Amino acid sequence: MPLPQYAPATVEAVSISLPNVTVFRPLKRGDGYRLEVGGFVARGSSLAAARADLARQFAVTAESLHADPGFARADDNGDFLVVLDRPWGLDSYLITEAGYQLISTSDRVHTPAEAAAANRTFTGLPRRK
Repeated sequence: MPLPQYAPATVEAVSISLPNVTVFRPLKRGDGYRLEVGGFVARGSSLAAARADLARQFAVTAESLHADPGFARADDNGDFLVVLDRPWGLDSYLITEAGYQLISTSDRVHTPAEAAAANRTFTGLPRRK
């Protein structure tokens, strides 16, 4: 069966209905709105601003879903470093024989592979082809 043909892609803003969003309205002037759905919490000075914050969080999460993790091996003892792309930034985990531990969270300035390779005392591991 042949694949469908599409016109050239465009980037557009779309509106979707999102069920089960809990809305917290401010009781006094100056307090902001808060929206909660799943593990997402969005805030804004108005309902529209809180909705925009929620949409931004969804977009960043969608971007990080299929990002490849970064790996590195310690130069001295063979421990591993794994860097995962998360919506809030890059989480770096140290993996030893005793277990694993979150050691840092950083901004999404680099890809996870670049962030893993940039750590001192660690050597980045390339992706196998």
